Amino acid sequence: MDTKRHTARPKSANTYTHPERVKLLEIIKKFDSVTVGQLAQMTGISWGRLQWHLYVLEREKKIVRYTQDRLVYVALAQQHEE
Repeated sequence: MDTKRHTARPKSANTYTHPERVKLLEIIKKFDSVTVGQLAQMTGISWGRLQWHLYVLEREKKIVRYTQDRLVYVALAQQHEE
């Protein structure tokens, strides 16, 4: 029986490997903090794709997400202190 081993892909996605992430950072910097819904409207990026880009930016400690009045906001990590 021939079995194939599956290995996880390296975490090659980073902040600057995709132009949409660069655009998201520019918008977040311009407005200080925005809701995820506002980001979706401003960029036209689909919800799932937006969540992936935000995950990458958060993993790289570029942004933070926080909840206020039941809305999820995104801000640059160095500007937001809880």
